[in-house]
Amino acid sequence: MDSEKGHVVAERSVGDASDAHVWTPVQEFDRFVELCACDRPHLNLLTDPDLFSTTQRGGRMGPVTLQDVVLGADTSIDCGDVCSTYRVFLVRSGRAAGRHRGLPAGGGAGTAAVYAPEGLSGLQWDAGTEILLFKMARHAVEDALGDALGRQLTSQPDFAPLMPTNTAATRNWINMLVLFAEQFFHPDGLLNRPLAGMPFVDSLVRGFLLAAEHSQRDALMGQERSLTPRAIRRAVDVIEAEAQLPLTLSSIAARSQVSVRSLQQGFKRHLGTSPMSYLREVRLRRAHQTLIESDPSTVTVASVASDWGFTNLGRFAAAHAARYREPPAKTLRRTA
Repeated sequence: MDSEKGHVVAERSVGDASDAHVWTPVQEFDRFVELCACDRPHLNLLTDPDLFSTTQRGGRMGPVTLQDVVLGADTSIDCGDVCSTYRVFLVRSGRAAGRHRGLPAGGGAGTAAVYAPEGLSGLQWDAGTEILLFKMARHAVEDALGDALGRQLTSQPDFAPLMPTNTAATRNWINMLVLFAEQFFHPDGLLNRPLAGMPFVDSLVRGFLLAAEHSQRDALMGQERSLTPRAIRRAVDVIEAEAQLPLTLSSIAARSQVSVRSLQQGFKRHLGTSPMSYLREVRLRRAHQTLIESDPSTVTVASVASDWGFTNLGRFAAAHAARYREPPAKTLRRTA
């Protein structure tokens, strides 16, 4: 990007992350909006557009986007309710007063606000405020949580609007985020190279789940096993370990040593879904990961779908696009 022309530092692919250190002045709100990783525009400027100005730098690595923004004037933004990412706003200096789903989400320097996908929200920034904005793709957060729990999520976790900065877990995670930013925004930083950066990104996403307050945190911290009946845990283990095999409802029930009806009732009560729906979600997640890791010159979407038990390619493509917001062919081609 040409900083002399005032263009935005756009979200970059992994290969371009080393350019993210460039500070760029932005005078137009529409240019600022381009940094959002969502499918649909949803940001609305409430203050005088002629006064709007920022200096910012940012880039993308895998499923996360990092932006460092300094506001040049008092700014108020309506964020709507359609954003598809999990966002953490770390106030580095100044003050940001926000609201998300009707609850306060902001404060002075050192505070970290959490905005989950969807839900009406807004922000008011004082002139001179610096915000470090860390965005995580919805699937990255929820897949990581599902992996940690050992089961597919059946509903979106409910996050508190502020991270508890008085806890060691949150302080440690913020230190990780600041370290990542220092390296990511440094032209020679090792963490803006995929070989070193991608594992760190994965740790940041998983660390966020341990540091933030949310509805699945107790389960994540080890209490899930004592709450879920043994037969349901056994069925989940079978599905997770053998999702690529032609499992049937009756075979899963038999191996879990319960009746089909009891298995269905147990899944509905404890997981909020059916055994076969759970199996389809696991297969979809595994197929998505396979697409990411495969060579498009030797692998096709059809072969991946078949390997993970999807006999109807059209339904697989539709389910993948709904879950990951892009067709499976695009996911596969990205590795090229």
